[in-house]
Amino acid sequence: MESSLIEFELKDVLQDPILLNSFEGFLTTKGEQKNLFFIEAMNQLRHEVDSSKEIEDTLYRIYTSFIKKGSLLQIDITTRQSVESRIQSSRWATLDQEEATDILRETEHEVMAILSRELDVFLSASRHDGSLRRLRVNNGPTNSLQKRVLIVGGGFTGFTVASILDPMPLFHVTLIDTKDSFEYTPQILSKIANPKQSSSLRFPHSSYVKNGKVIIGYAEDICQDAKCVKVNSEEIGFDYLVVAPGSSYAGQFKSTDHSSLYRATGLKKIADDILSAKNILIIGAGLVGCELAATIAQQEHHPKKKVLLVESQDKIIPRSSEKQRKKAMEYLAGLGVEVILNERITFISMDEADTYHGSSGRVYSSRDYTVLMATGVRVNSGFVRNSTNTPSLETCVDNYGLIRVRPTLQIAHWKYNHIFAGGDATNVIEEKTAYAATIAGVCIARNICRLEKGKEPIEQGHKGLLAPPLKTLHGIKSQGGIGKKPLSFLERKLSFLNPTWQILKFFNEQQFFDLVQKTSRKSSLIGRIPRTMQLPKQHTNALHSKLIDSLSDHMSSDTSSCGNSQINSIWSDEMDQDVLQ
Repeated sequence: MESSLIEFELKDVLQDPILLNSFEGFLTTKGEQKNLFFIEAMNQLRHEVDSSKEIEDTLYRIYTSFIKKGSLLQIDITTRQSVESRIQSSRWATLDQEEATDILRETEHEVMAILSRELDVFLSASRHDGSLRRLRVNNGPTNSLQKRVLIVGGGFTGFTVASILDPMPLFHVTLIDTKDSFEYTPQILSKIANPKQSSSLRFPHSSYVKNGKVIIGYAEDICQDAKCVKVNSEEIGFDYLVVAPGSSYAGQFKSTDHSSLYRATGLKKIADDILSAKNILIIGAGLVGCELAATIAQQEHHPKKKVLLVESQDKIIPRSSEKQRKKAMEYLAGLGVEVILNERITFISMDEADTYHGSSGRVYSSRDYTVLMATGVRVNSGFVRNSTNTPSLETCVDNYGLIRVRPTLQIAHWKYNHIFAGGDATNVIEEKTAYAATIAGVCIARNICRLEKGKEPIEQGHKGLLAPPLKTLHGIKSQGGIGKKPLSFLERKLSFLNPTWQILKFFNEQQFFDLVQKTSRKSSLIGRIPRTMQLPKQHTNALHSKLIDSLSDHMSSDTSSCGNSQINSIWSDEMDQDVLQ
Protein backbone atom coordinates (compact mmCIF):
# COMPACT_ATOMS: atom_id res chain seq x y z
CA MET A 1 0.00 0.00 0.00
CA GLU A 2 2.77 2.42 0.93
CA SER A 3 4.64 1.67 -2.30
CA SER A 4 1.59 2.50 -4.44
CA LEU A 5 1.08 5.70 -2.48
CA ILE A 6 4.64 6.76 -3.22
CA GLU A 7 4.23 5.89 -6.89
CA PHE A 8 1.04 7.94 -7.09
CA GLU A 9 2.68 10.89 -5.40
CA LEU A 10 5.69 10.64 -7.70
CA LYS A 11 3.35 10.93 -10.69
CA ASP A 12 1.70 13.87 -8.98
CA VAL A 13 5.05 15.58 -8.47
CA LEU A 14 6.10 15.05 -12.08
CA GLN A 15 3.04 16.87 -13.42
CA ASP A 16 2.81 19.67 -10.84
CA PRO A 17 5.29 22.51 -11.54
CA ILE A 18 5.41 23.75 -7.93
CA LEU A 19 5.98 20.31 -6.45
CA LEU A 20 8.42 19.41 -9.21
CA ASN A 21 10.47 22.53 -8.60
CA SER A 22 10.57 21.92 -4.86
CA PHE A 23 11.44 18.23 -5.21
CA GLU A 24 14.11 19.15 -7.74
CA GLY A 25 15.61 21.59 -5.23
CA PHE A 26 15.62 18.87 -2.59
CA LEU A 27 17.39 16.47 -4.96
CA THR A 28 19.91 19.14 -5.95
CA THR A 29 21.08 19.50 -2.35
CA LYS A 30 21.92 15.78 -2.45
CA GLY A 31 23.36 15.81 -5.98
CA GLU A 32 20.57 13.51 -7.19
CA GLN A 33 18.69 15.86 -9.55
CA LYS A 34 20.22 14.01 -12.51
CA ASN A 35 17.83 11.09 -11.83
CA LEU A 36 14.87 13.41 -12.30
CA PHE A 37 16.38 14.75 -15.53
CA PHE A 38 16.71 11.18 -16.82
CA ILE A 39 12.98 10.53 -16.30
CA GLU A 40 12.18 13.78 -18.11
CA ALA A 41 14.38 12.68 -21.01
CA MET A 42 12.56 9.34 -21.16
CA ASN A 43 9.24 11.17 -21.45
CA GLN A 44 10.66 13.08 -24.41
CA LEU A 45 11.72 9.81 -26.05
CA ARG A 46 8.19 8.45 -25.67
CA HIS A 47 6.29 11.47 -26.91
CA GLU A 48 8.39 13.77 -29.08
CA VAL A 49 10.06 11.76 -31.80
CA ASP A 50 8.60 10.61 -35.10
CA SER A 51 11.33 9.65 -37.53
CA SER A 52 13.98 6.99 -36.96
CA LYS A 53 16.64 9.73 -37.06
CA GLU A 54 14.92 11.65 -34.24
CA ILE A 55 14.57 8.45 -32.22
CA GLU A 56 18.26 7.66 -32.63
CA ASP A 57 19.29 11.24 -31.82
CA THR A 58 17.20 11.29 -28.64
CA LEU A 59 18.46 7.88 -27.56
CA TYR A 60 22.04 9.01 -28.20
CA ARG A 61 21.50 12.22 -26.22
CA ILE A 62 20.19 10.22 -23.26
CA TYR A 63 23.12 7.83 -23.47
CA THR A 64 25.81 10.52 -23.70
CA SER A 65 24.15 12.66 -21.01
CA PHE A 66 23.28 10.04 -18.39
CA ILE A 67 24.62 6.55 -19.15
CA LYS A 68 28.08 6.97 -20.64
CA LYS A 69 30.86 6.81 -18.09
CA GLY A 70 32.18 10.28 -17.32
CA SER A 71 29.13 12.00 -18.81
CA LEU A 72 28.03 15.35 -17.42
CA LEU A 73 24.94 13.91 -15.71
CA GLN A 74 26.10 10.35 -15.13
CA ILE A 75 23.59 8.42 -13.03
CA ASP A 76 24.52 5.64 -10.61
CA ILE A 77 22.96 2.51 -12.10
CA THR A 78 23.74 -1.19 -12.43
CA THR A 79 22.51 -1.45 -16.04
CA ARG A 80 25.23 0.65 -17.70
CA GLN A 81 27.06 -2.24 -19.34
CA SER A 82 23.84 -3.81 -20.57
CA VAL A 83 22.66 -0.54 -22.14
CA GLU A 84 26.01 0.07 -23.83
CA SER A 85 25.99 -3.46 -25.24
CA ARG A 86 22.47 -3.11 -26.63
CA ILE A 87 23.19 0.30 -28.16
CA GLN A 88 26.33 -1.08 -29.78
CA SER A 89 24.48 -4.07 -31.23
CA SER A 90 21.76 -1.75 -32.58
CA ARG A 91 24.17 0.70 -34.19
CA TRP A 92 23.31 -0.30 -37.76
CA ALA A 93 19.66 -1.10 -37.11
CA THR A 94 16.69 1.20 -37.60
CA LEU A 95 14.99 1.56 -34.24
CA ASP A 96 11.38 2.44 -33.64
CA GLN A 97 10.13 4.21 -30.52
CA GLU A 98 9.26 1.04 -28.62
CA GLU A 99 12.64 -0.58 -29.35
CA ALA A 100 14.57 2.51 -28.26
CA THR A 101 12.52 2.76 -25.06
CA ASP A 102 13.04 -0.94 -24.36
CA ILE A 103 16.84 -0.47 -24.37
CA LEU A 104 16.46 1.87 -21.39
CA ARG A 105 13.50 0.20 -19.68
CA GLU A 106 15.43 -1.54 -16.88
CA THR A 107 17.44 1.61 -16.27
CA GLU A 108 14.23 3.62 -16.02
CA HIS A 109 12.79 1.19 -13.46
CA GLU A 110 15.96 1.46 -11.39
CA VAL A 111 15.93 5.26 -11.49
CA MET A 112 12.22 5.38 -10.62
CA ALA A 113 12.92 3.25 -7.56
CA ILE A 114 15.66 5.69 -6.51
CA LEU A 115 13.32 8.65 -6.96
CA SER A 116 10.54 6.93 -5.03
CA ARG A 117 12.85 6.47 -2.06
CA GLU A 118 14.01 10.08 -2.26
CA LEU A 119 10.42 11.27 -2.57
CA ASP A 120 9.50 9.36 0.57
CA VAL A 121 12.20 11.25 2.47
CA PHE A 122 11.15 14.56 0.89
CA LEU A 123 7.46 14.11 1.72
CA SER A 124 8.24 12.99 5.25
CA ALA A 125 10.35 16.08 5.87
CA SER A 126 7.75 18.34 4.24
CA ARG A 127 4.91 16.91 6.34
CA HIS A 128 7.00 17.25 9.47
CA ASP A 129 7.73 20.95 9.00
CA GLY A 130 4.30 21.73 7.51
CA SER A 131 5.72 22.99 4.22
CA LEU A 132 3.86 20.47 2.03
CA ARG A 133 0.64 22.50 2.13
CA ARG A 134 2.52 25.60 1.03
CA LEU A 135 4.11 23.72 -1.86
CA ARG A 136 0.92 22.57 -3.51
CA VAL A 137 -0.49 24.70 -6.30
CA ASN A 138 -3.67 26.63 -5.54
CA ASN A 139 -5.65 25.33 -8.48
CA GLY A 140 -8.59 27.65 -7.87
CA PRO A 141 -11.51 25.22 -7.43
CA THR A 142 -13.82 25.54 -10.40
CA ASN A 143 -17.18 27.14 -9.68
CA SER A 144 -20.02 25.50 -11.58
CA LEU A 145 -20.74 28.78 -13.39
CA GLN A 146 -17.17 29.32 -14.54
CA LYS A 147 -16.23 28.47 -18.11
CA ARG A 148 -13.36 26.01 -18.41
CA VAL A 149 -10.62 27.08 -20.82
CA LEU A 150 -8.07 24.37 -21.57
CA ILE A 151 -4.84 25.54 -23.23
CA VAL A 152 -2.46 23.03 -24.80
CA GLY A 153 0.97 24.60 -25.10
CA GLY A 154 2.78 27.14 -22.93
CA GLY A 155 4.50 29.10 -25.69
CA PHE A 156 3.68 32.62 -26.84
CA THR A 157 0.07 31.95 -27.85
CA GLY A 158 -0.71 29.88 -24.76
CA PHE A 159 0.97 32.38 -22.44
CA THR A 160 -0.96 35.29 -23.95
CA VAL A 161 -4.37 33.59 -23.75
CA ALA A 162 -3.74 32.45 -20.17
CA SER A 163 -2.46 35.88 -19.11
CA ILE A 164 -5.63 37.55 -20.40
CA LEU A 165 -8.27 35.04 -19.26
CA ASP A 166 -6.89 33.68 -15.97
CA PRO A 167 -7.55 36.91 -13.99
CA MET A 168 -11.17 37.00 -15.20
CA PRO A 169 -13.67 35.57 -12.67
CA LEU A 170 -15.74 33.99 -15.45
CA PHE A 171 -12.98 31.64 -16.59
CA HIS A 172 -11.03 28.80 -15.06
CA VAL A 173 -7.84 28.23 -17.04
CA THR A 174 -5.96 24.94 -17.20
CA LEU A 175 -2.61 25.13 -18.98
CA ILE A 176 -0.99 21.92 -20.24
CA ASP A 177 2.66 22.14 -21.22
CA THR A 178 5.67 19.86 -21.37
CA LYS A 179 7.69 22.45 -19.43
CA ASP A 180 7.33 24.01 -16.00
CA SER A 181 8.04 27.45 -17.45
CA PHE A 182 7.48 29.77 -20.36
CA GLU A 183 10.65 30.05 -22.46
CA TYR A 184 11.50 33.27 -24.25
CA THR A 185 12.89 31.81 -27.48
CA PRO A 186 13.80 35.09 -29.28
CA GLN A 187 16.85 35.38 -27.02
CA ILE A 188 17.94 31.74 -27.25
CA LEU A 189 20.72 32.33 -29.79
CA SER A 190 22.27 35.03 -27.61
CA LYS A 191 22.07 32.66 -24.65
CA ILE A 192 23.93 29.94 -26.53
CA ALA A 193 26.61 32.21 -28.00
CA ASN A 194 27.19 34.32 -24.90
CA PRO A 195 25.48 32.85 -21.82
CA LYS A 196 27.10 35.21 -19.30
CA GLN A 197 25.52 38.30 -20.86
CA SER A 198 22.06 36.80 -21.35
CA SER A 199 19.04 36.61 -19.08
CA SER A 200 17.45 33.44 -17.73
CA LEU A 201 14.99 33.10 -20.66
CA ARG A 202 12.30 31.49 -18.50
CA PHE A 203 9.62 32.36 -15.99
CA PRO A 204 7.36 29.77 -14.33
CA HIS A 205 3.83 29.19 -15.62
CA SER A 206 2.57 29.61 -12.06
CA SER A 207 3.64 33.27 -12.17
CA TYR A 208 0.75 34.09 -14.52
CA VAL A 209 -1.69 31.19 -14.07
CA LYS A 210 -2.58 32.14 -10.51
CA ASN A 211 -6.26 31.21 -10.32
CA GLY A 212 -6.25 28.14 -12.54
CA LYS A 213 -4.13 25.04 -12.89
CA VAL A 214 -0.88 24.07 -14.61
CA ILE A 215 -0.20 20.48 -15.63
CA ILE A 216 3.17 19.25 -16.89
CA GLY A 217 2.52 16.58 -19.47
CA TYR A 218 1.70 15.69 -23.05
CA ALA A 219 -1.72 16.10 -24.64
CA GLU A 220 -2.46 12.65 -26.04
CA ASP A 221 -5.98 12.81 -27.44
CA ILE A 222 -9.11 14.89 -27.98
CA CYS A 223 -12.19 12.83 -27.21
CA GLN A 224 -15.84 12.62 -26.09
CA ASP A 225 -17.29 14.81 -28.83
CA ALA A 226 -14.46 17.33 -28.38
CA LYS A 227 -15.27 17.92 -24.72
CA CYS A 228 -12.14 16.38 -23.18
CA VAL A 229 -8.39 16.21 -23.70
CA LYS A 230 -6.45 13.23 -22.42
CA VAL A 231 -3.19 14.17 -20.68
CA ASN A 232 -1.06 11.87 -18.52
CA SER A 233 -3.77 9.22 -19.07
CA GLU A 234 -6.38 11.49 -17.44
CA GLU A 235 -9.32 13.10 -19.23
CA ILE A 236 -9.77 16.82 -18.58
CA GLY A 237 -13.01 18.50 -19.62
CA PHE A 238 -13.33 21.94 -21.19
CA ASP A 239 -15.79 24.47 -22.57
CA TYR A 240 -13.15 26.06 -24.79
CA LEU A 241 -9.98 24.46 -26.12
CA VAL A 242 -6.95 26.44 -27.30
CA VAL A 243 -4.50 24.36 -29.32
CA ALA A 244 -1.10 26.07 -29.31
CA PRO A 245 1.54 23.30 -29.29
CA GLY A 246 4.02 25.24 -31.43
CA SER A 247 6.85 23.63 -33.35
CA SER A 248 10.18 22.02 -32.58
CA TYR A 249 13.62 21.82 -34.18
CA ALA A 250 16.15 19.06 -34.68
CA GLY A 251 18.50 21.07 -32.44
CA GLN A 252 17.75 22.52 -29.00
CA PHE A 253 16.70 26.01 -30.08
CA LYS A 254 13.21 25.15 -28.86
CA SER A 255 13.00 22.94 -25.82
CA THR A 256 10.47 20.71 -24.11
CA ASP A 257 12.76 19.98 -21.17
CA HIS A 258 10.40 19.76 -18.20
CA SER A 259 12.51 21.65 -15.68
CA SER A 260 14.37 24.92 -16.07
CA LEU A 261 17.44 23.40 -14.43
CA TYR A 262 17.61 20.57 -16.97
CA ARG A 263 17.17 23.08 -19.79
CA ALA A 264 19.90 25.30 -18.35
CA THR A 265 22.22 22.29 -18.15
CA GLY A 266 21.62 21.50 -21.82
CA LEU A 267 22.19 25.10 -22.93
CA LYS A 268 25.37 25.32 -20.89
CA LYS A 269 26.74 22.23 -22.62
CA ILE A 270 26.04 23.75 -26.05
CA ALA A 271 27.67 27.02 -24.97
CA ASP A 272 30.71 25.16 -23.61
CA ASP A 273 31.00 23.14 -26.83
CA ILE A 274 30.93 26.34 -28.89
CA LEU A 275 33.48 28.02 -26.65
CA SER A 276 35.94 25.12 -26.84
CA ALA A 277 35.49 24.41 -30.56
CA LYS A 278 38.00 25.48 -33.18
CA ASN A 279 35.53 24.95 -36.01
CA ILE A 280 31.74 25.17 -36.00
CA LEU A 281 29.45 23.57 -38.56
CA ILE A 282 25.90 24.95 -38.72
CA ILE A 283 23.53 22.86 -40.82
CA GLY A 284 20.66 24.92 -42.22
CA ALA A 285 20.88 28.48 -43.57
CA GLY A 286 17.42 29.74 -42.81
CA LEU A 287 17.07 32.84 -40.68
CA VAL A 288 17.85 30.90 -37.49
CA GLY A 289 21.00 29.35 -38.95
CA CYS A 290 22.21 32.66 -40.38
CA GLU A 291 21.60 34.53 -37.13
CA LEU A 292 23.36 31.80 -35.15
CA ALA A 293 26.38 31.96 -37.46
CA ALA A 294 26.52 35.75 -37.24
CA THR A 295 26.07 35.76 -33.45
CA ILE A 296 28.94 33.32 -32.92
CA ALA A 297 31.23 34.97 -35.48
CA GLN A 298 30.98 38.42 -33.92
CA GLN A 299 31.46 37.41 -30.28
CA GLU A 300 34.73 38.75 -28.87
CA HIS A 301 35.34 35.60 -26.83
CA HIS A 302 35.23 33.45 -30.01
CA PRO A 303 38.41 34.75 -31.74
CA LYS A 304 39.60 33.08 -34.95
CA LYS A 305 36.84 30.50 -34.78
CA LYS A 306 35.95 29.11 -38.19
CA VAL A 307 32.18 29.13 -38.77
CA LEU A 308 30.85 27.04 -41.65
CA LEU A 309 27.21 27.43 -42.72
CA VAL A 310 25.80 24.65 -44.93
CA GLU A 311 22.49 24.75 -46.83
CA SER A 312 20.91 22.04 -49.00
CA GLN A 313 19.12 24.58 -51.22
CA ASP A 314 20.70 27.00 -53.69
CA LYS A 315 20.04 30.05 -51.50
CA ILE A 316 20.03 31.15 -47.89
CA ILE A 317 16.93 32.43 -46.05
CA PRO A 318 14.54 31.06 -48.72
CA ARG A 319 11.56 33.16 -47.58
CA SER A 320 13.46 36.41 -48.00
CA SER A 321 13.77 38.53 -51.15
CA GLU A 322 16.70 38.21 -53.53
CA LYS A 323 17.90 41.68 -52.55
CA GLN A 324 17.88 40.83 -48.86
CA ARG A 325 19.59 37.48 -49.46
CA LYS A 326 22.42 39.24 -51.29
CA LYS A 327 22.91 41.66 -48.39
CA ALA A 328 22.85 38.76 -45.93
CA MET A 329 25.52 36.88 -47.91
CA GLU A 330 27.72 39.99 -47.95
CA TYR A 331 27.21 40.51 -44.23
CA LEU A 332 28.10 36.91 -43.37
CA ALA A 333 31.16 37.02 -45.62
CA GLY A 334 32.29 40.20 -43.87
CA LEU A 335 32.13 38.34 -40.54
CA GLY A 336 34.25 35.53 -41.94
CA VAL A 337 31.41 32.99 -42.16
CA GLU A 338 31.88 30.50 -45.01
CA VAL A 339 28.60 29.60 -46.72
CA ILE A 340 28.25 26.39 -48.76
CA LEU A 341 25.07 25.96 -50.81
CA ASN A 342 23.58 22.87 -52.50
CA GLU A 343 25.20 20.69 -49.84
CA ARG A 344 22.88 18.00 -48.50
CA ILE A 345 24.21 16.43 -45.31
CA THR A 346 23.95 12.76 -44.33
CA PHE A 347 24.74 11.81 -40.74
CA ILE A 348 26.72 8.63 -40.02
CA SER A 349 27.56 7.58 -36.46
CA MET A 350 30.94 5.89 -36.00
CA ASP A 351 32.79 4.44 -33.01
CA GLU A 352 35.59 6.99 -33.16
CA ALA A 353 33.58 10.05 -34.15
CA ASP A 354 30.30 11.04 -35.76
CA THR A 355 30.67 12.12 -39.37
CA TYR A 356 28.54 14.30 -41.61
CA HIS A 357 28.87 13.52 -45.31
CA GLY A 358 28.06 16.28 -47.78
CA SER A 359 26.62 15.63 -51.24
CA SER A 360 29.70 17.38 -52.68
CA GLY A 361 31.95 14.70 -51.22
CA ARG A 362 33.12 16.75 -48.24
CA VAL A 363 33.26 14.96 -44.90
CA TYR A 364 32.82 16.81 -41.60
CA SER A 365 33.91 14.92 -38.50
CA SER A 366 32.77 15.67 -34.95
CA ARG A 367 36.46 15.54 -34.00
CA ASP A 368 37.04 18.65 -36.09
CA TYR A 369 33.69 20.45 -35.82
CA THR A 370 31.11 21.24 -33.20
CA VAL A 371 27.90 20.63 -35.14
CA LEU A 372 24.75 22.70 -34.58
CA MET A 373 21.49 21.77 -36.30
CA ALA A 374 19.25 24.60 -37.53
CA THR A 375 16.94 22.43 -39.62
CA GLY A 376 14.09 20.01 -39.23
CA VAL A 377 11.21 22.21 -38.08
CA ARG A 378 8.33 19.95 -37.00
CA VAL A 379 4.80 21.05 -36.15
CA ASN A 380 3.55 19.52 -32.90
CA SER A 381 0.02 18.78 -34.07
CA GLY A 382 0.06 14.98 -33.92
CA PHE A 383 -2.43 14.67 -31.06
CA VAL A 384 -5.02 16.56 -33.14
CA ARG A 385 -4.46 14.55 -36.31
CA ASN A 386 -4.44 11.22 -34.45
CA SER A 387 -7.28 11.97 -32.04
CA THR A 388 -9.95 9.33 -31.52
CA ASN A 389 -12.72 11.91 -31.44
CA THR A 390 -15.94 11.33 -33.38
CA PRO A 391 -16.52 13.13 -35.70
CA SER A 392 -12.89 13.06 -36.78
CA LEU A 393 -10.56 16.05 -36.48
CA GLU A 394 -8.15 14.67 -39.07
CA THR A 395 -9.59 16.94 -41.76
CA CYS A 396 -8.48 19.94 -39.69
CA VAL A 397 -4.81 19.09 -40.29
CA ASP A 398 -3.26 19.59 -43.73
CA ASN A 399 -0.55 17.55 -45.45
CA TYR A 400 2.17 19.62 -43.77
CA GLY A 401 0.80 18.96 -40.30
CA LEU A 402 -0.59 22.49 -39.97
CA ILE A 403 -3.95 22.97 -38.28
CA ARG A 404 -6.51 24.54 -40.58
CA VAL A 405 -8.15 27.57 -38.99
CA ARG A 406 -10.60 30.27 -39.98
CA PRO A 407 -9.61 33.97 -39.92
CA THR A 408 -11.11 34.03 -36.40
CA LEU A 409 -8.59 31.30 -35.40
CA GLN A 410 -11.37 28.79 -34.75
CA ILE A 411 -10.44 25.43 -36.26
CA ALA A 412 -11.94 24.77 -39.69
CA HIS A 413 -14.42 22.12 -38.57
CA TRP A 414 -18.09 21.91 -39.50
CA LYS A 415 -19.21 21.22 -35.93
CA TYR A 416 -16.77 22.63 -33.38
CA ASN A 417 -16.69 26.40 -32.91
CA HIS A 418 -15.32 26.17 -29.38
CA ILE A 419 -11.86 24.99 -30.44
CA PHE A 420 -9.21 27.57 -31.36
CA ALA A 421 -5.64 27.24 -32.59
CA GLY A 422 -2.80 29.73 -32.92
CA GLY A 423 0.94 30.08 -33.42
CA ASP A 424 3.38 27.96 -35.41
CA ALA A 425 1.00 25.00 -35.62
CA THR A 426 -1.62 26.75 -37.78
CA ASN A 427 -1.92 27.25 -41.53
CA VAL A 428 -2.28 31.04 -41.18
CA ILE A 429 -0.25 32.75 -43.89
CA GLU A 430 2.18 34.73 -41.77
CA GLU A 431 5.81 34.95 -40.80
CA LYS A 432 5.97 32.42 -37.97
CA THR A 433 7.45 34.51 -35.20
CA ALA A 434 6.92 34.99 -31.48
CA TYR A 435 5.20 38.28 -32.24
CA ALA A 436 2.73 36.60 -34.62
CA ALA A 437 1.95 33.98 -31.98
CA THR A 438 1.38 36.68 -29.36
CA ILE A 439 -1.17 38.65 -31.40
CA ALA A 440 -2.86 35.33 -32.24
CA GLY A 441 -3.28 34.79 -28.50
CA VAL A 442 -4.98 38.17 -28.15
CA CYS A 443 -7.36 37.26 -30.99
CA ILE A 444 -8.27 33.93 -29.38
CA ALA A 445 -8.83 35.42 -25.92
CA ARG A 446 -11.01 38.16 -27.29
CA ASN A 447 -13.10 35.79 -29.41
CA ILE A 448 -13.70 33.46 -26.47
CA CYS A 449 -15.04 36.47 -24.58
CA ARG A 450 -17.22 37.46 -27.54
CA LEU A 451 -18.72 33.98 -27.78
CA GLU A 452 -19.60 34.18 -24.09
CA LYS A 453 -21.38 37.47 -24.79
CA GLY A 454 -23.34 35.89 -27.64
CA LYS A 455 -21.44 37.91 -30.25
CA GLU A 456 -19.83 36.78 -33.48
CA PRO A 457 -16.05 36.22 -33.33
CA ILE A 458 -13.77 38.75 -35.06
CA GLU A 459 -11.23 38.04 -37.78
CA GLN A 460 -7.60 39.00 -37.29
CA GLY A 461 -6.97 42.50 -38.59
CA HIS A 462 -10.42 43.84 -37.67
CA LYS A 463 -11.90 45.88 -34.79
CA GLY A 464 -8.69 46.35 -32.86
CA LEU A 465 -7.15 42.94 -33.61
CA LEU A 466 -3.85 43.07 -35.47
CA ALA A 467 -3.41 41.29 -38.77
CA PRO A 468 -0.88 38.45 -38.94
CA PRO A 469 2.52 39.80 -40.11
CA LEU A 470 3.39 38.70 -43.63
CA LYS A 471 7.10 39.40 -43.27
CA THR A 472 9.66 39.55 -40.51
CA LEU A 473 9.57 42.78 -38.55
CA HIS A 474 13.02 42.43 -37.07
CA GLY A 475 16.52 42.53 -38.41
CA ILE A 476 18.76 45.15 -39.93
CA LYS A 477 18.01 45.69 -43.62
CA SER A 478 21.61 46.46 -44.52
CA GLN A 479 22.53 43.01 -43.15
CA GLY A 480 19.81 41.17 -45.05
CA GLY A 481 17.52 40.97 -42.03
CA ILE A 482 20.15 39.41 -39.76
CA GLY A 483 20.76 40.86 -36.31
CA LYS A 484 18.92 43.58 -34.44
CA LYS A 485 19.36 47.25 -33.74
CA PRO A 486 19.28 48.14 -30.04
CA LEU A 487 16.33 50.32 -29.08
CA SER A 488 16.70 53.40 -26.96
CA PHE A 489 14.57 53.83 -23.83
CA LEU A 490 12.30 56.25 -25.71
CA GLU A 491 11.89 53.88 -28.65
CA ARG A 492 10.83 51.10 -26.28
CA LYS A 493 8.23 53.34 -24.67
CA LEU A 494 6.92 54.53 -28.05
CA SER A 495 7.19 51.16 -29.80
CA PHE A 496 3.48 51.24 -30.67
CA LEU A 497 4.25 54.08 -33.11
CA ASN A 498 6.50 51.96 -35.28
CA PRO A 499 5.65 48.32 -36.11
CA THR A 500 9.32 47.51 -36.76
CA TRP A 501 9.99 48.23 -33.08
CA GLN A 502 7.37 45.74 -31.96
CA ILE A 503 9.45 42.67 -32.67
CA LEU A 504 10.00 40.74 -29.48
CA LYS A 505 13.73 40.32 -30.04
CA PHE A 506 14.10 43.84 -28.67
CA PHE A 507 12.88 42.62 -25.27
CA ASN A 508 14.01 40.11 -22.69
CA GLU A 509 11.62 37.67 -21.02
CA GLN A 510 10.74 39.97 -18.10
CA GLN A 511 10.02 42.92 -20.39
CA PHE A 512 7.80 40.72 -22.55
CA PHE A 513 6.03 39.42 -19.43
CA ASP A 514 5.29 42.99 -18.37
CA LEU A 515 4.26 43.91 -21.92
CA VAL A 516 1.46 41.32 -21.99
CA GLN A 517 0.51 41.39 -18.31
CA LYS A 518 0.34 45.17 -17.94
CA THR A 519 -0.77 46.31 -21.38
CA SER A 520 -3.85 48.53 -21.41
CA ARG A 521 -7.04 47.33 -23.05
CA LYS A 522 -6.73 49.89 -25.85
CA SER A 523 -3.02 49.33 -26.49
CA SER A 524 -2.16 48.87 -30.16
CA LEU A 525 1.09 47.09 -29.42
CA ILE A 526 -0.36 43.57 -29.44
CA GLY A 527 -4.01 44.33 -30.22
CA ARG A 528 -7.04 45.31 -28.18
CA ILE A 529 -7.41 43.27 -24.99
CA PRO A 530 -10.97 42.19 -24.04
CA ARG A 531 -12.74 43.67 -21.02
CA THR A 532 -12.74 41.64 -17.82
CA MET A 533 -15.69 39.25 -17.69
CA GLN A 534 -17.39 38.58 -14.37
CA LEU A 535 -19.51 35.66 -13.22
CA PRO A 536 -23.19 35.77 -14.30
CA LYS A 537 -25.45 38.22 -12.44
CA GLN A 538 -27.56 35.51 -10.85
CA HIS A 539 -24.42 34.24 -9.14
CA THR A 540 -23.60 37.73 -7.86
CA ASN A 541 -27.19 38.13 -6.64
CA ALA A 542 -26.97 34.81 -4.79
CA LEU A 543 -23.81 35.99 -3.06
CA HIS A 544 -25.52 39.27 -2.18
CA SER A 545 -28.44 37.38 -0.59
CA LYS A 546 -26.01 35.28 1.42
CA LEU A 547 -24.31 38.45 2.60
CA ILE A 548 -27.62 39.99 3.77
CA ASP A 549 -28.59 36.79 5.60
CA SER A 550 -25.19 36.62 7.27
CA LEU A 551 -25.40 40.26 8.33
CA SER A 552 -28.89 39.71 9.77
CA ASP A 553 -27.76 36.67 11.73
CA HIS A 554 -24.69 38.50 12.95
CA MET A 555 -26.59 41.61 14.05
CA SER A 556 -29.35 39.64 15.77
CA SER A 557 -26.79 37.71 17.78
CA ASP A 558 -24.67 40.75 18.58
CA THR A 559 -26.27 44.13 19.34
CA SER A 560 -22.97 45.90 18.87
CA SER A 561 -22.44 47.86 15.67
CA CYS A 562 -21.00 46.08 12.68
CA GLY A 563 -18.03 48.00 11.27
CA ASN A 564 -16.72 47.95 7.72
CA SER A 565 -13.97 45.51 8.60
CA GLN A 566 -16.58 43.06 9.95
CA ILE A 567 -18.72 43.42 6.83
CA ASN A 568 -15.68 42.81 4.64
CA SER A 569 -14.80 39.76 6.72
CA ILE A 570 -18.31 38.31 6.35
CA TRP A 571 -18.28 39.02 2.60
CA SER A 572 -14.90 37.32 2.28
CA ASP A 573 -16.12 34.28 4.22
CA GLU A 574 -19.21 33.96 2.03
CA MET A 575 -17.09 34.20 -1.11
CA ASP A 576 -14.72 31.50 0.16
CA GLN A 577 -17.58 29.17 1.10
CA ASP A 578 -19.27 29.67 -2.26
CA VAL A 579 -16.11 28.87 -4.18
CA LEU A 580 -15.63 25.69 -2.19
CA GLN A 581 -19.13 24.43 -2.99
